[in-house]
Amino acid sequence: MKKIFYFLLLFVISFPGWATAQDGSGAVRIEFEAGAEVFQLVPCGELGALMFYESVKQADETNKAWVFIFYDTNLEAKWSREIPVVKGLGFVKSQVDGENVFLLFQNSNKSRNDIFNMQLLHINVVSNDFKHTGVFIPEKAHLVNFEVAGEMAVFGLNYWKEKTLVLIKNLRTGREIKIDFTENPTFLEDIRFNQKGTLIFAVLNVYSTRKKSALYLNTYTTAGEMRSSTGIIPGHEMVKLMNAKITPEDDETVYILGSYNHLNGKLSRAEEEDMGEESEGFYISKVTKAGVKFIKLYNLLDFKNITEILNNEELIDVNNIISKNNKKKKNEPVYYDFLIHELVRSDDEFIMLAEAYYPEYHQVSTMSYDFYGRPVPYYYTVFDGYNYFNAFVVSFDKNGRLNWSNGMKIWNMLLMKLKKVVEIYKDSSDVVLFYNYKGNVVSKVINQYSKIGEVEQTKIAKGHPDDVQIESGVGMIRHWYGNYFIAYGYQTLRNSTLGGGSKRKVFYVNKLAYD
Repeated sequence: MKKIFYFLLLFVISFPGWATAQDGSGAVRIEFEAGAEVFQLVPCGELGALMFYESVKQADETNKAWVFIFYDTNLEAKWSREIPVVKGLGFVKSQVDGENVFLLFQNSNKSRNDIFNMQLLHINVVSNDFKHTGVFIPEKAHLVNFEVAGEMAVFGLNYWKEKTLVLIKNLRTGREIKIDFTENPTFLEDIRFNQKGTLIFAVLNVYSTRKKSALYLNTYTTAGEMRSSTGIIPGHEMVKLMNAKITPEDDETVYILGSYNHLNGKLSRAEEEDMGEESEGFYISKVTKAGVKFIKLYNLLDFKNITEILNNEELIDVNNIISKNNKKKKNEPVYYDFLIHELVRSDDEFIMLAEAYYPEYHQVSTMSYDFYGRPVPYYYTVFDGYNYFNAFVVSFDKNGRLNWSNGMKIWNMLLMKLKKVVEIYKDSSDVVLFYNYKGNVVSKVINQYSKIGEVEQTKIAKGHPDDVQIESGVGMIRHWYGNYFIAYGYQTLRNSTLGGGSKRKVFYVNKLAYD
């Protein structure tokens, strides 16, 4: 069965000022003039999509005016309004619950003591009503995750000197409960409510020494009382569990999936202190009120299709390691940095997507001169970005058994900041992996260990038939509703038939269908 992306009825909206154009290509698209990359978009299922950006307008002494526009599924604007957001805050994360959208804004740098440095904005996209709640957090705090359940919100943050903060807030009364972890170096991996919103699950990596850590699942009530703390301890003392993602099963049971290595208590190489710890495979664990039911580890080199997943550059190294292991009967692993996605749950199947990358540098030489005028060469390294080379996808059943593994090659994608770019979608029989890069949707269809057809590249339809793309970087593509997806990003276009043919930079939003 051949799977393709196709596009639906086209019209274009320009900002400032509105214009409509139709080229008969069948795509739905909106465009905004973009002098800078300031636009944000949150898909809201069958209700539509929320687009917003910070304007230049001052709402008052402490707030900037942000513009919010809500579109229906035909990308027709239903309403727009200005909402005040504390100055200096930037958008970091969203949660969609039906018609309720929760947007979190944060300033992780130093701010005035009398101005909130985190703000939760609650928008009802149907009624166009909004509420906002201010929160004080430590300086230079990094948000791991947040969730809202009913009138309760929980925020999980890591901050300077290896500390962690879990902040529970009643959105109706404003009451806050803070749970600090400061005795040992601690890093929060994930935090979630249970399905009823009555308990909070937090996965923490606690370091007993600079190199040795252990993973714990802590359970709290919404009043901040600890119900339990369970160590998720593998059978081998050198195994280190990392990158934990929580999937609540019921009120007392969770599944935890992530990556691991055998480096607990040591480093794999001298320079790894600067690069962070890498992984050699994936794990799945089930934890109940009674304790850990199982922890199962799966090494990347044990995947029977590992050589089919990797791109050509990485494949050379892996084949060398496999050949060496076979000859010398060794178990030398392969190590990768992973960006782990939120889990996809399909009936009794857990699907985990992880993007593999490595930091890339180049060396620069320059010449300086000593007191006597003699030339002295000086060398330093420059960070070029994170080079993405593969997306891995693995499936587990409820007993922790590996159902299948697969993946997708990523070519020439270099980003200055880590962000999740590959998307996954599962229909009744197949799984689709895809990403938006340089104005194309790159997609691959898999069925367990098999590949269905070839990797496809589908051009994203432009606003005018004579538009020529000059530049386009890494865009986003997300599942919207049903078999529809939404792709968005920035393009620099030129059109000789329009107003002098000068270049224009736009923020675009395209509706795509998958069939």
